[in-house]
Amino acid sequence: GDTGPDLAELTRELPPPTAAAYSALRALQRSVVRLYGLDPEYTDMEAAIETAAERDTDIALIDEPIDEIMQDLSRRLGPLTIPKTMRRMQSMGPGEYADQMELLSLPFEEITSGDDVQPAIDHLRRLLPEVAAVLIDRRDRAMAERLHALRREENDVVAVIGAGHHNGIERRLEELESANADGASTATVLIRTPARSVTRIPIR
Repeated sequence: GDTGPDLAELTRELPPPTAAAYSALRALQRSVVRLYGLDPEYTDMEAAIETAAERDTDIALIDEPIDEIMQDLSRRLGPLTIPKTMRRMQSMGPGEYADQMELLSLPFEEITSGDDVQPAIDHLRRLLPEVAAVLIDRRDRAMAERLHALRREENDVVAVIGAGHHNGIERRLEELESANADGASTATVLIRTPARSVTRIPIR
């Protein structure tokens, strides 16, 4: 089936500043997961599809569509993005930079909650607030609103999300549950049935 545009297609279609930022983020992501011994192609969606197939249940698409995310990034990023980022990096002293690197070097097996990756989120928010607003904050809000809608309908949900979204989604869910204690959610959630099966082969 169609898996959507690849990185090369996206970068050709995007304005140069947006394409450069997106490519850099993708490269950073792939480098980090390789350092931790993970498969860079094994995404949250892959994990969700396998989990749904194993449990014989449907998939709720709670994240934002990639094309909308990229359009939002295109609006926020421009020719001044890279110079601004360089100035922000230069404002960090050697000691602060070393502390940031130490925080980011936490072994993967020790990551058990959103708190463990919060330093990396804060680092991105400081250097690239325009990117964090879209890739983190906007998606946190959207995923929390759709999870809230599913819970209001009394669905049992197994949420498969990246560790970087744990804290933001949890905070937003608490806000939604406090604000909408007696009201109905207006979020729309797309539901799909996984068109694949998972076969576990025991290794003797």
